[in-house]
Amino acid sequence: MAVKTELIINSLIVQYSLDGLDNVVIQVGTTLSGHDSGIATDFQNTFTISAPVSSSFTPFADLTEADVANFVKATERYTTLITSLTAEIEERKIPPTTGTLPFPWA
Repeated sequence: MAVKTELIINSLIVQYSLDGLDNVVIQVGTTLSGHDSGIATDFQNTFTISAPVSSSFTPFADLTEADVANFVKATERYTTLITSLTAEIEERKIPPTTGTLPFPWA
């Protein structure tokens, strides 16, 4: 089974005015979670978003959750964190080869 991931948007930080545009999203606070075979983990992160191109700018009031998720997914940091999240879950799926047991005489 493959690791399933989810991006949850927790907060938006805007710059009120940037290059003649109003309320430009500059950072997105998120929870990035993943799960597979009963093992789950999540990371809390803030992603810095690239400045928009004026001709394709979407006003803040018109943004959708999918728009903001796409902003995050376009960052290099997102790709790095997905790789780390997946690796952590895969590592936790490997059964341990050492551990602690109670004393045999107890």
